[in-house]
Amino acid sequence: MGKKKIILLATAFLLLIVLAIAWVGFKKDLAAAKKKIGVIHSQVYKSKNGNIEYVLTGEGPVMLVSHGITGGVDQGMGLSGMYLGAGYRMLYVSRFGYLRSSMPDAPSATLQADAYKELLDFLGIDGVFMLGNSAGGPAAIRFAIGYPEKCKGLILISSAVPQAKAALPPRPVATALFGSDFLYWCAIKWFGKSMAKMFVPGSVWESLSKAERKNLIDEIYLSGLPISSRTKGVLFDMYISNLSMNDGILYEKIKSPTLIIHARDDPGPPIAGAREIAQRIANSELAIFEKGGHLILGHEGEIKKKIRGFISKNLGL
Repeated sequence: MGKKKIILLATAFLLLIVLAIAWVGFKKDLAAAKKKIGVIHSQVYKSKNGNIEYVLTGEGPVMLVSHGITGGVDQGMGLSGMYLGAGYRMLYVSRFGYLRSSMPDAPSATLQADAYKELLDFLGIDGVFMLGNSAGGPAAIRFAIGYPEKCKGLILISSAVPQAKAALPPRPVATALFGSDFLYWCAIKWFGKSMAKMFVPGSVWESLSKAERKNLIDEIYLSGLPISSRTKGVLFDMYISNLSMNDGILYEKIKSPTLIIHARDDPGPPIAGAREIAQRIANSELAIFEKGGHLILGHEGEIKKKIRGFISKNLGL
């Protein structure tokens, strides 16, 4: 047997070992993710645009959480723990194409807002404080515009904003990555640091310990497993919903009191877009944090206090 053939066989053998080890790790993480979702006691409402998955729990002012990309009711729960705390009646909804929620034939952020309103009518809820986070912002904004009688207040945290057109990967590439649990998992394990910097500025990243960095990657990306149950929602956000923020939205029509929370160093939605929205909504307040990135890390307590004050003020408490 020639030397080159031996090298090729050895390389192939090592590659098989690496893939086998990776597969074991992947199956473990996927099973853990499915178990975490499996214990969520969500309901499904059959709307005119398909199934809407939701969880309604707690007591207090009703908060409807419009979650971000790679989300679902599970991400909504994480967001409320991070930014809201206790004392609210939480309505978590999986947006179009996420987990058990359907994807309509012609989805849009406006149609998602309509779905929110239909669900509220079904549940007999007269009004909510709408919280839109990241890619959940477009639907939250459309809800405030279209249903002012239902929107007691609009809260935007690191929301998608009007901005210069950013380069996106070719749709077939995104479909392959976000359509395969294994490919998505491999991308996280191999390129997690680079992917995390899409949400966390370099200066913030460098200040974190190794354990904190791992936990952050797990919370941002691994929590998206199984991504195959969220593929349609991710693609909708990337190529339709987020881009619709540049479609001439009439922010001036928003009459609900509005709280916009954004970090100056957000590497995603730029602070300039948040300023523009705040300037165009008459009854709005813009709370800017100098550091923290897209997740506004290190300011969770301040954000909870800010939101609680906003809600108390607008309930006349």
